[in-house]
This record gives sequence, structure tokens and C-alpha cells, in this order.
Amino acid sequence: MKNITYKFVQWSSPEELYDACLVWRSELEFFKREQQFLDALVKTYMPQVLSEELYPKTANLITHLSQEENKATKLLKRLQTHTNLIEILMDGIDEIQKEKSYREAHYYLKIDIAKYARDFRTTKTAIFELIKSMMKQRKQKKIAGH
Repeated sequence: MKNITYKFVQWSSPEELYDACLVWRSELEFFKREQQFLDALVKTYMPQVLSEELYPKTANLITHLSQEENKATKLLKRLQTHTNLIEILMDGIDEIQKEKSYREAHYYLKIDIAKYARDFRTTKTAIFELIKSMMKQRKQKKIAGH
């Protein structure tokens, strides 16, 4: 799989690579907005968590979400630098080693963004499951009259 993906990057035009960078930027910015929403959502329900079994899980997810936000910020900065360097491919000067390095960096950035997206989706699913548990707990307490 690595070889196929790398060859795709290797033979892609500068415009295709630039378009990929724009898509990644959009995705990462969307993930950051989702993270802010999820952070607010968890913090809204956190004070209502009286269950000792849910509190550690909630605190752990808030920490993990914060780490994901930091990763997104770092990836966005790395992506911006990478996007700015696309000039290496477009300047008409044959700098084979620089062009190869740029394409390799693009390939590894693609892998890192895909891994980040997968990890964030896992975190997001865990947060939704936690909030579902919190809502059930709250509903049960209302039914019990507390």
C-alpha cells in the first residue's frame, strides 16, 4: 500500500498536490471546530456527572480531546509550511533532490493527517458514548426523584 500511495504522490502534478493540501486544511479546520464543540458539550455535562464510574472516564476524555486539539494545531502549522513550499515544484527550476524531498514530505503528511483523522474519530465516538451514558444517568436520577 505504501508503494502505491507513494507512487501516486510521486507522479501527481503540483496542482493536484496543492489541491490535496487545501482539502487537508479544510478537514483539519473542521476537526478543530468539532473539537471545540465536543469540549463544550463534555464540560456542560461534566458537572452533572455524579457517578464515580463515569468521572475518571470523562476527565480522561477531556485530556485526550485537548491533546487532539494540540495535534491538529501542529498539523495545521506543518501543512501551512508544506503548502508554502510547493513553489519548489512550480518554479521551473530542476532541483531534483528538493522536489523529491517535498514529495516525500507530502506523502508523510498525508499519512499523519489520515492517522490523526482516524484517532480523532475514535475519540469523538468515545465522547458521544460517554455523553449518552451521562444522559441516561441523568434521566434515571430524574425518574428516581433526585
